[in-house]
Amino acid sequence: MKPEVFLKTMKDEISIHPVMTHRFWGRFENGEFTMKGLKRFSLHYYLHVLQTRLYDAMVLARSPSEPIQTALATILWDEYGRGRPEKTHPAQYRKLLRALDLSENDWTSLMPLPEFEIYRDVHMRLCQDHDFRVGLGVVGLAMEYPIPFLYEKLVRGFRHHGIPDDALEFFLEHIPTDEVHSSLMEAAIRPELGFPEDQTLVRNGVRRSLDVRCILMDGMERVTFDVTS
Repeated sequence: MKPEVFLKTMKDEISIHPVMTHRFWGRFENGEFTMKGLKRFSLHYYLHVLQTRLYDAMVLARSPSEPIQTALATILWDEYGRGRPEKTHPAQYRKLLRALDLSENDWTSLMPLPEFEIYRDVHMRLCQDHDFRVGLGVVGLAMEYPIPFLYEKLVRGFRHHGIPDDALEFFLEHIPTDEVHSSLMEAAIRPELGFPEDQTLVRNGVRRSLDVRCILMDGMERVTFDVTS
């Protein structure tokens, strides 16, 4: 199919993937958690935040296309705060952790969830060990396109518990920024979609990334809403 048709098809597939309707999102959006559960989610999601830029960097290093390298470099420039240390995405996220009265020891001593370790290890392999077009499906489509929709749900959940918008800078900035990133990646990927085998590789990256994100969200749901232990 034509590249533009393929990209629309991929966005449609992402929109109806089970990860987009995972029970976690609705429960979080409705504020069905205690403050203890909110802190646990926020800590574990921080480990995820620390990893995402590394996937972009891996695909950049393996992509022969200069437009793709440029698009990913632009995304990484944003991730690293455009040269401002206090504006890197991890730094922005730590504002939220501090607003929740969490300390550096809380996030540096945290044991990762097994679901997160699965997610991380699969993504490291997809972005590093497979054809670079598989990685494009991961970082260019599966990890950019859904974020504005999903982060709006997270913001509403945090607001349910009175978390101020200043502490939600990480999420609020990602909603418009990732729309831009998604458009950048679509434009860069389009020339790489000329043959059916190219499209198959990109689709494989998208599907495998979304499938394993379901596993991650199972873990996030468990630590957020099951706070008996």
